Amino acid sequence: MTDDASAPRLMLVTPELAETEAFLPVLEAALAAGDVAAVAIRLAPADDRARIARAKPLIAAAQGAGAAALIAGEGVEDIVGKSGADGVHVVGEVATAEAVERFQPEKIVGAAVSRSRDEAMTAGERGADYVLFGMAENGAAWSAEQTLERVAWWVPIFETPCVGFAGSLDDVAALAATGVEFVGLGDAVWRHEAGPAAAVAAAHAAISLARAPTP
Repeated sequence: MTDDASAPRLMLVTPELAETEAFLPVLEAALAAGDVAAVAIRLAPADDRARIARAKPLIAAAQGAGAAALIAGEGVEDIVGKSGADGVHVVGEVATAEAVERFQPEKIVGAAVSRSRDEAMTAGERGADYVLFGMAENGAAWSAEQTLERVAWWVPIFETPCVGFAGSLDDVAALAATGVEFVGLGDAVWRHEAGPAAAVAAAHAAISLARAPTP
């Protein structure tokens, strides 16, 4: 973990969850390993009552660790308030516009954008609290080169904070070096061979190294 106030913070993105009981201790281990700014909780399709029940323990864990808890998934907007989440993570121009209109300023609205620069700029103009580059709608990561190119283009020009999603821990340092506000991580944490805590610690180490002052 770095003391550099300008260093990016971590955003964790869960797998799409059809149940959350087994995932809760995994998330708790990741959160305990270092500073995490936010957790985007991706929920599989289900009725609202089931989704709320699944989300609440994860939301409590995230908020208890000082992280914002965001709900993501198709049609989740109706459960954001009932679940106690801090906001919503959406995909696409229409969803972004509708979420901004519905939830701001009380809730956070984050937007995952496609490779289109126009879509990213539109999300920023419509008032998204952040734009995320590097993750497809199904949770798969873009190539490291594509994500780095988009982040390096966005950061020096636009005021809307940016999340650069890293498909691998090996990609964290390069993203951090761009000055991005947040580094997003998904399977790089959940599938790490040494466990989620080790992955979060390694990500913080990579950020510290990338942001260390040049002698």
